[in-house]
Amino acid sequence: MATMAGMKEKGWLEFKYRNTGEPIRFPVGTVYGVSDGPTLVVTGGMHGSEFAGIEAAIRLFQEVDPRKLKGVLKVGMIYNMPAFVNNLGFLVPHDGKNPTTTFPGTPIGTYGEAMAYYFDQTVLSKADFFVELHGGDIPEALTPFTFHMETGDEKQDAGGKAMSLAYNIRYVIVDKITDMQKAPNFAFGLAAWRGKPAILCESGQQGILKMEEMETHLVGLRNILFNLGMMEGQVVNTVKRVFLEDYTACRSEVEGMWYPSVKLNDKVKSGQVVGILRDYFGQEIMEVKAKVDGPVTVIRTSPNARVGSVLIEHGRVIGQEE
Repeated sequence: MATMAGMKEKGWLEFKYRNTGEPIRFPVGTVYGVSDGPTLVVTGGMHGSEFAGIEAAIRLFQEVDPRKLKGVLKVGMIYNMPAFVNNLGFLVPHDGKNPTTTFPGTPIGTYGEAMAYYFDQTVLSKADFFVELHGGDIPEALTPFTFHMETGDEKQDAGGKAMSLAYNIRYVIVDKITDMQKAPNFAFGLAAWRGKPAILCESGQQGILKMEEMETHLVGLRNILFNLGMMEGQVVNTVKRVFLEDYTACRSEVEGMWYPSVKLNDKVKSGQVVGILRDYFGQEIMEVKAKVDGPVTVIRTSPNARVGSVLIEHGRVIGQEE
């Protein structure tokens, strides 16, 4: 880092998809601090229409002064550029794959798998700490939450929890990687599996850029820099956290029209009807029922439901701050 200390660099990481010759490109900026410290990697736009996370990544890179930084901050502003430029939700348009299922990727796989491979090799694998920013894609409303994975590695588990707590978001979700023999196929899980504290953070909804939802991310990112000792500053702590586990999604089992009957933050009971699915003639096909007791954090707001579409997400409360 010595030659770059106190400097910023930005540019496109460019690769060629071997199967077709098409370009794979990521906008990435790096801030090199003036003294040694950890490398924090922050990535926005895993889903290309989650704009609150994208804008927060851009603003973080712009505002961090390398003269006041210890270590290295590496920011991938928009991971899923093909979706972003085409105003698409969730998927990589070349192959229809969700980027949260493609890591660590392979250069000879589908386009989305090659994206994951090159990004992992050049950015994600360099992280000592990792934050994956999300922002509520086009068909979903959500309430902000953070998500970290436990692996059984004491340092990683404690580090991931500390990052989640530092983010100043009410809902904190924890899950476990139970099979450590197999690398997870989602970015923040892969980092955690490697022993690097990592979190996923959600703020934003319905593919709309609202500055207050972006600011939630930015406050959390600053807090993490302060918490890691990479910058000096006062941690913002204004929420009472609610801790969730058994986090799960109710997915559509049929194609049709979706009509939710719950709202964000509603506390549902296992087996409670949370909405119905109808066919395109208005005939009810089936009721959709909650899987666990706990608050609703995500609701599909598009009536279009395909087999496998997430309709609601919710988790079980295991504790909360007083």
